[in-house]
Amino acid sequence: MICSNGGARTYTERRIAPRTKGHADASSDIRHAAGESIGLSRRATLPCTRSATRNWRRDAGLALPAVIAVGAAVAALTGTWFESALTESRRTRALSDRLIAFHAADAALEACTARLLRGGAPYIDAPASRREPDAWRRASALVAAEAFSPFPAWPMAAQPPRCLIEAWRGVGPQGSRAYLVTARGVGGHASSAVWLQSQIALRDGRVVVQRWRRVAAVHR
Repeated sequence: MICSNGGARTYTERRIAPRTKGHADASSDIRHAAGESIGLSRRATLPCTRSATRNWRRDAGLALPAVIAVGAAVAALTGTWFESALTESRRTRALSDRLIAFHAADAALEACTARLLRGGAPYIDAPASRREPDAWRRASALVAAEAFSPFPAWPMAAQPPRCLIEAWRGVGPQGSRAYLVTARGVGGHASSAVWLQSQIALRDGRVVVQRWRRVAAVHR
């Protein structure tokens, strides 16, 4: 008996009756020999079949953990890639909103300063002290009567930019009037706001001193 590749190749011994006997006896012997051959073949094939089944089950049992490990690794890599892509998308969106807000505030600051030079801009009077005006720090400052929007809208911005001008007593060259111009620009979301300021001194309708700065608004 030889087993190969999970199957069975069986060599059996066949007994053939002598041809010297009668035809009936010969046929009987042939049938008897064939029966014995089939029985031997079945008994020889059965162990090979059982062995092949055990080998297949063992191979399948070894392959299953490997398949599970590969699937888990692919799932982990996919999740990591998705998180990275989502984080990068959020970062790009936030940067885009900040750029929109910055350009809106910068344009508003320039437009409000030009309106102040023409003498047509509303402003808050200077306080009695010489300290820096801080009305812009109040949360309701940009909805006050003195605040205004130089543009009716701004591309891709949730709100149009707004300005607030405050007079600043005792600052700047002699004979000049000083102002603190505050502009706020908003990006695609109202939470993405950029605040810019210009400290400006005017004399005879001309700018004699101007300083620009970017601030982080701290409302109270």
